[in-house]
Amino acid sequence: MAIKAMAARLLAALLAFCSIALPTAAEIPVIPEKTEGSVTYRCLAVGMDHFVSEKNTAPCSANNAEMMAALFADSLPGDTRITRRVNGPGTAEELEILLREVFGGAGENDVSYLYFSTHGIIWDEEKGEKRTALVLSDGDREEALEPRLLRAWLDKIPGKKVLILDCCHSGAMAEFFRGPEYRVLAGCRPEEDCYFWAAGEATGMGYFTAALENALRSAHREGIDPDGSGAVSLTELAGRIREIYGVSHPVFLPEESTEELFRLPKDRKESERLQDLSFGEMKEAEGQVTVSFRFRTETSVKIEYRLIPMGEEGWEFDKGISLPDRERQGLKRGVVAPGEKDRAVKISAERLGPKGMALLQIVSFRGVYGQVPIPECTKIITMER
Repeated sequence: MAIKAMAARLLAALLAFCSIALPTAAEIPVIPEKTEGSVTYRCLAVGMDHFVSEKNTAPCSANNAEMMAALFADSLPGDTRITRRVNGPGTAEELEILLREVFGGAGENDVSYLYFSTHGIIWDEEKGEKRTALVLSDGDREEALEPRLLRAWLDKIPGKKVLILDCCHSGAMAEFFRGPEYRVLAGCRPEEDCYFWAAGEATGMGYFTAALENALRSAHREGIDPDGSGAVSLTELAGRIREIYGVSHPVFLPEESTEELFRLPKDRKESERLQDLSFGEMKEAEGQVTVSFRFRTETSVKIEYRLIPMGEEGWEFDKGISLPDRERQGLKRGVVAPGEKDRAVKISAERLGPKGMALLQIVSFRGVYGQVPIPECTKIITMER
């Protein structure tokens, strides 16, 4: 998603703030002190789709921010305060003010959640040093935000901080936030891209954000919360996301953390997506690889399986092939009745392409007329050559 040629200009713009009326620190309201020992969860979900130099991603990042706001509301206990910001702020100065507004008043017992969905950029300087940044934009103004500056701001906020990044090269950003007070979830490794999907003008989102939502809403309770405590740690969440997310390689820091990160309420609001999706062991025989999996659906739904080959520049989505599910209702093949389902898909070596790697997508179709494709999960398929 990133256009690296713009990195130098964006970075130079960090100090070139526009002359606009902004509130001073003294004008920002401070939340009153809480009772001793209580915990407040403050959340900020930022999604940016409109850019000056980068590719427009609408409506994906806006939908990502909306989904994360809903997920925060349903997956954090007690006193939870949520702010959503779409297509802005456009400058680093405005973002700093927004952070003070949202996280002002945080104490040592509190937890602050910061989510970004935007372009990520990475480039090599003349001395060979790699640098990375998030692109801030409101469609008219655009700046690069480097991780050192964001870390300096967040270090001033007491308590634990959770940073969630659905951005290209976000793994490079994650490395700047190591420390006992930080938890980081990034959608890809430093050298990788994060991918979005879109269907029409209103439907679309990031694959990583979708996997996070799927893990907390649609995973079997015993799979993501084996002890039944209701608490979900970074270790548990990372394991579940990796099972259903193969577009990129996510980064979790510190992945060994067993502290509570989210909570599954007893009356968990399950999404309409496929439930309890899990994969069995891949098996190779006679030039084919067999991928077995199972899932549950509460309603009749059309399902198809897509195979995306890996090319020289990444996943070649335009060269994918589709196969409907084996079930049918009347003359409609691929329409799956409610219930538990066991499936096995066989893939030949030729279908994996010259690199011997492909991405299996399980896609359901939702909406009033069942025409909106929803990627349920992505799984990397490889074969020994």
